[in-house]
Amino acid sequence: MQIAHIFNDNKTNNNSAFIDYQPFDTRYFENQSFKEKVVKNITDEYSKLYYEALEPISDKSIISKYDDEKLNSLVEQLGEDILMISGDFWGIQKFIFDGLNSSKAAKILRSRSAMVQLITYVVADMVKKEFAGSDMVLFGAGKFMIFASYESSYQDKLQKLQKCLDNYFLQNFFGQTGFILSSSTTTKTKVLHQSSNEMQKDLENLAKDNELKKLQKFNFLDLKDDQVCIDIFDRANSDESICPFCSKRVAKESVEGIKSCSICANQIALGSQLVKSRYLSIFADTKRSEGAIILFETGATIYQAMLFDSKEKAQQHSCKFNAKLFDISDENYTGIAKWALGSYAPSENKKIKTFDEIAKNSSGLMALKADVDRLGDIFRNYYMKSFKKFNRLSRELDFFFSSYVSKLIRQNYPNCYIVFAGGDDLYLIGEYKEVVTLAKEVREKFYNFSLQKATLSMGLVMFKPSTSIQYISSKVDEAESRAKEVASQQDGSKRNGIDIFGISMKFDEFLKIENEFAKIVTFLESKSKETTSFYFKLLQFCDMSENVAKDPQNAMWRSKLHYFFRRNISNADEDKTMCATLEALIEHYKQKLQPTLFLKIYANRDKTKGETQ
Repeated sequence: MQIAHIFNDNKTNNNSAFIDYQPFDTRYFENQSFKEKVVKNITDEYSKLYYEALEPISDKSIISKYDDEKLNSLVEQLGEDILMISGDFWGIQKFIFDGLNSSKAAKILRSRSAMVQLITYVVADMVKKEFAGSDMVLFGAGKFMIFASYESSYQDKLQKLQKCLDNYFLQNFFGQTGFILSSSTTTKTKVLHQSSNEMQKDLENLAKDNELKKLQKFNFLDLKDDQVCIDIFDRANSDESICPFCSKRVAKESVEGIKSCSICANQIALGSQLVKSRYLSIFADTKRSEGAIILFETGATIYQAMLFDSKEKAQQHSCKFNAKLFDISDENYTGIAKWALGSYAPSENKKIKTFDEIAKNSSGLMALKADVDRLGDIFRNYYMKSFKKFNRLSRELDFFFSSYVSKLIRQNYPNCYIVFAGGDDLYLIGEYKEVVTLAKEVREKFYNFSLQKATLSMGLVMFKPSTSIQYISSKVDEAESRAKEVASQQDGSKRNGIDIFGISMKFDEFLKIENEFAKIVTFLESKSKETTSFYFKLLQFCDMSENVAKDPQNAMWRSKLHYFFRRNISNADEDKTMCATLEALIEHYKQKLQPTLFLKIYANRDKTKGETQ
């Protein structure tokens, strides 16, 4: 069986990379006979993701068998008029980072990110229960889409659900984050026969409704005063203080010897269990189960999760509570639905390392944020015309970030902490040298994965473990935006940029500078054991070269470079060519050379620190 490569349909640039067809890869399974035994019994969404999500409907087709069969079966069941319902978890950045200080961050960051996915799953389940026969056709990265039969009362149902969501997020998160339900209609004919222009209009109507709901957010006119005006200390005892993890709620519970609010205690428990558990069971009940993670409460129903390391115990619990069971690891598929939720976090003795421990023998930590350039254009122009292609691309992108990158980090980058990896986004924190190396590898792997037709832009920010995570989050967002903007200014396309140490350039420039400077480093270290002072001097020359127009005296950087080189490095005639190479490097790249210099200075400092310990 062969399958066409999804990115062959991407005509957004003139890159000639092309893979006609590729063999269907069954690597998700332990062996071929196992696949043949279990495939007929696979019925749920997440198991299908690991088998039929990529298997083509026919030889050399681009449409997956699963998406084709599921979508066709679903719309036939729903009838001619179809309701499209989308869910959107807004304010994810605030949900994950707000109020969080670095000393407590490692305990809770990963769990907050996982909680976004878990709450999204719960809300989707709530919607499906309101609309009989409905099912999800897209899910991931805090978003979902559900197809349901059209009902004249659908708006009343959605408003009731929205009110429930608004009340929950106001009471627990004070309106800083929430969940939006949007809707639009289409027809079975458009979906099955891919009437692209009309189907695209329906999807655009859905997107417009989503944007309108984001502007409205909470409908305060329909809420009572006690739902809007919340005094978190109204029921607090005189000796109770504010939670040290979120800085928002009263600390009423004790977790790992620290007083915290109930929500943070719940999230810390989730983070602790994610590190040492492979299986997750999601269920709804009228009462809380001992040791369960609370996901969402609505009326008398409590959505909860239990985590297990034992497959047998997980299956027993799932049967007892009629729960949905998932394998959240990146291990081989063994018959239980896969969900890449348990992304990697550095741990020791099954306890998550603090940021101080991660950076113990290093000059600092680095945050990285990356996403796919111009993905909206790719989806809008080429895939929204075919919902099945849209699904195929969504699945492949999510697999790359949530599964492939997670496994790559687990195997090769032990001091990188995944905050979020899914959809088309990657956000991680780790020891700075590992993060820079990982950034280059992920960029290369994705470039090859997309047949060189899509790129990533990245923002990287270095910081000390004591720095506020909320501050770092805002800075890495700014860095990623600058990376895209600079890349756009250089060639008119917002793609393939990197911003590191506050300096932006094309990723190719960064790699070229590193390669050229590596030759100079080899030469310098052959002449002297102590080169750090020379690197600091080069930083100064880069600044002078950049600012000649502001101050004519800065033009002396060349003579200063040659004098410093002759006096401190070498005066031999055969070595003067290396000085000339260095001069050309500074002249051409100016401040863009500084990130490479910074990395080398920090590496020297770490080496010296290691030798003295």
